[in-house]
Amino acid sequence: MAEPPPIQSLTRRTALFLDLDGTLIDIAPRHDEVWVAPDLPAVLARLRTALDGALAIVSGRPLHDVVRLIPLDRLCIAAEHGARVRLPDGTLEEHAAHLPDRAGWIAAINEALPRWPGAFLEEKTIGLVIHYRQTPQSGAEIGDFMRRLIAPAGGAAELLTALMAFEIRPAGVGKGHAVRRLMQGAPFAGRVPVFIGDDVTDEEGMEAAVAYGGQGLHVARNFGGEPAEVRTWLAAMADRLESGAGA
Repeated sequence: MAEPPPIQSLTRRTALFLDLDGTLIDIAPRHDEVWVAPDLPAVLARLRTALDGALAIVSGRPLHDVVRLIPLDRLCIAAEHGARVRLPDGTLEEHAAHLPDRAGWIAAINEALPRWPGAFLEEKTIGLVIHYRQTPQSGAEIGDFMRRLIAPAGGAAELLTALMAFEIRPAGVGKGHAVRRLMQGAPFAGRVPVFIGDDVTDEEGMEAAVAYGGQGLHVARNFGGEPAEVRTWLAAMADRLESGAGA
């Protein structure tokens, strides 16, 4: 296997896009049991200052979850794969995204869940996720169930295969879309984007960053699969930028 290209240091012309779960914070048995490193918000605040505000969290989580975990004022957040975007000035953009039979799908999933002890449903503001980390042997059956469930929607919804989870989201949103949207305006426009993520859903964000002449960094390929290594690198980048390097 070819070695990944070397990681380029951040500069003051970087636009930094960061996934949350599995990238900045470690994966937990449940999405509501994650632990946030105490110094992480401060490191992100330092980087945001050094980059003149061009830092965004791009997450599949609902907006209120990201705000709870990373409580920084004026933090730019693209939540639910970009379906909801909070800009640095606090403006909230809600894209015309909805699931065509959300209530019916929730009812059907809840009825089916007893088949897979340990699996559970996460209801986001827009999307729906079945997590099956506690019952990995059920993954194929759950995936088949979810594909059949959304088939009548005729392309209005899509199924994402994530780490030990399947997520239904509206068609037309995604982390690549979020990167492209943010790169159109201040403070991101004209900068060189760097996207760091760990999951299949992050690949489109990485591809968008590369298309803008930047780089897409993968936790497994570039940081040994450890969010702690990502946090250490980001702290080092904050030190470097504050020292005057990377102008």
